[in-house]
Amino acid sequence: MTKGYAEQLFLQEKPTLALLAIWSLQKTYASVITKEINSTFAHTTKILSKMEEHGFIQFTVEGRVKYVELTEHGHRVVDALKNLIMSIEGESPDILEKKDNEESATQDMKASEDEKKLTRKHIGRLHEQIVSTYNDLFNENLEPQVMKMKIGPFSRDIQLLLNSIEENEDLIDDEGLDKLSEIQTIFDLVMKQ
Repeated sequence: MTKGYAEQLFLQEKPTLALLAIWSLQKTYASVITKEINSTFAHTTKILSKMEEHGFIQFTVEGRVKYVELTEHGHRVVDALKNLIMSIEGESPDILEKKDNEESATQDMKASEDEKKLTRKHIGRLHEQIVSTYNDLFNENLEPQVMKMKIGPFSRDIQLLLNSIEENEDLIDDEGLDKLSEIQTIFDLVMKQ
């Protein structure tokens, strides 16, 4: 990539909005950015790929989720973009900072709601898989060792869920807690046979 291309990247609306969205959300994923900038997923991933090539963002994988966040270089670019926006709009840094804080609080609420939905979905899917597997195995009256082999692989998913909930207890509601408790009970029952 030439240096000129990096300059052209931020003279377009969607890449600029994408970078600012990543900055405001701090650590997010491509589908959230797609919604934030009102773009297609394919176009967003193309933009993110080019930003990664230039060292503005980095991807990290945690479990099955691929997160995107700004690098130090990306933070400097965002600061420059904010200064450009201030210059164009003729606003003082205090006004822009106040807007940023308000937008950031709104984005944090959206991000946490997305995280809650993702956690609820993960718990629901895991609950369904473990309960149906257990019921199938129980109805077939299988040997305890066979049941352990079928249920055991879920231990990693259960532990990942517990770790994420331990980091942020707000991710789970009462219904999710009940499902998680049932998952652990079934898992312990099978594994201790």
